[in-house]
Amino acid sequence: MIAKLLSWVARIAPWAIVVGLGYAAAFVKPTVEPLPLPQPLVEPRDHFLDVAGDGNGALWFAGNAGTVLSRDADGHWHRLALQQPVNLQGIAEGDGRVVAVGNQGWVFVDDGNGWQGEKLPVSDFAGKLISVHYLNQAFWITGEMGVIFRGDGQGPWQALSLDTDVGLNDIARADDGSLWIAAEFGNLFQSNDQGQTWQRRELQGETLQAVAFHGPRGVAVGNQGRIYLTEDTGVSWQPVDSGTHEHLYDVVYDGRRWLAVGAGGVLLASDQGRHWSPLAARGFSNGYHTRALPVARGLVVTGEDLGLVSGNTWTAWPAEEKK
Repeated sequence: MIAKLLSWVARIAPWAIVVGLGYAAAFVKPTVEPLPLPQPLVEPRDHFLDVAGDGNGALWFAGNAGTVLSRDADGHWHRLALQQPVNLQGIAEGDGRVVAVGNQGWVFVDDGNGWQGEKLPVSDFAGKLISVHYLNQAFWITGEMGVIFRGDGQGPWQALSLDTDVGLNDIARADDGSLWIAAEFGNLFQSNDQGQTWQRRELQGETLQAVAFHGPRGVAVGNQGRIYLTEDTGVSWQPVDSGTHEHLYDVVYDGRRWLAVGAGGVLLASDQGRHWSPLAARGFSNGYHTRALPVARGLVVTGEDLGLVSGNTWTAWPAEEKK
């Protein structure tokens, strides 16, 4: 009897396994708990076009898709995605607030309690906000189609736009308090009344990307390696030889010399703004660089990649990505 029972079980066992597997395939839904993938601090698509600092070691970088990369005074890095994934073009810090601007008229403000976004009234066809700077106790925003906004980062933004179809790429303050804008088609705009009225200065036709002042001297840089120098706070401007035909995107004074960055890994230096020469920085990439910020340890540069020029050495950031 037992032998017959075992024989019967042996015959039906394979079928029971098949039936069980069929039931599992039809009705049992396996679940897998995926392991979270670490978010890299920097991705190739980021393109951090601008950098701001608070003077105490903290830095903020404005990137694509609403990405803000920050580095605190202790050297710790943080990556944040803003609520609107628009490409950011400019960023500035002032009076404890950080303001970032970008495409489609978007402006974002962090007052220490998190980022808040607002869409400013701009053209539906050319609504890019290009730059923001903290000047004369206010944030100044410039953009396409002659757009200018001024505000303190807390209340409404005041529109001071020009009635002109010109992209306004950069704004700076001269030592006499006047404001200067570097613009398309070789245009400089000057205001002596806090942006209520503007006077146009037409230089040669290449687009001007940036302007900066130190004392009576001012330097404007632009496409095709154009550099213009004033030694009388903008009364007159003269072209000077840059030694390159690469586009120049930014110019700064670091306390002892002028520095300019641009496409093709261009990094230029000049004592007085009259004579420019390449500045050697070991390891400096040959990509494009859009902004430069003097800091205590050297020159922070950003664009296609970001890092620090200190002495004759380039250190790519963030350091965690290079380990």
